[in-house]
Amino acid sequence: MFKKLLLSVGLVWCLISLGQARKESTVEECEKNIGDSLKDRVCELRQYTPVSSDDMDKHMQCVLEVVGFVDGNGEVKESVLLELLQRVDSGVNHAANMKKCVTEASTSGSDKKANTFYTCFLGTSSLAGFKNAVDYNELLKAGKMQTSDPFDMNRVAALIKEIDDGLC
Repeated sequence: MFKKLLLSVGLVWCLISLGQARKESTVEECEKNIGDSLKDRVCELRQYTPVSSDDMDKHMQCVLEVVGFVDGNGEVKESVLLELLQRVDSGVNHAANMKKCVTEASTSGSDKKANTFYTCFLGTSSLAGFKNAVDYNELLKAGKMQTSDPFDMNRVAALIKEIDDGLC
């Protein structure tokens, strides 16, 4: 009897977890599911324009979660992001910038954390490296680059330009 109850509880937990999993797996899917207030601004947002709105909070949660930089609660995966930032642009103190913006985001509710971090980070000396890191991971998730490919800023920029040109 106890085993059946435990099994049932486990099954329900699995189903609930599946129901809460992010349905999007690429930035493109996040853009397709963007809130109505931002539908006409996708091209602008792809140029890293910060926006304060509930729709942008949801969009940045989606994008940053898909590229692997935040978890489902908007918490920054600091070691993952820092490792890539240092590969992309080693001449900047990304750790200090990240600490500042993670601290700022920690004062926000979980639904606003990703966008708060994003907006803050765009205002730091990590801006160029962050853009490249997001773009690189977007390309990896879209299957346009492989993890075995070394980071090549020119290739990343060219592939992102192709995507942008197709959308905009």
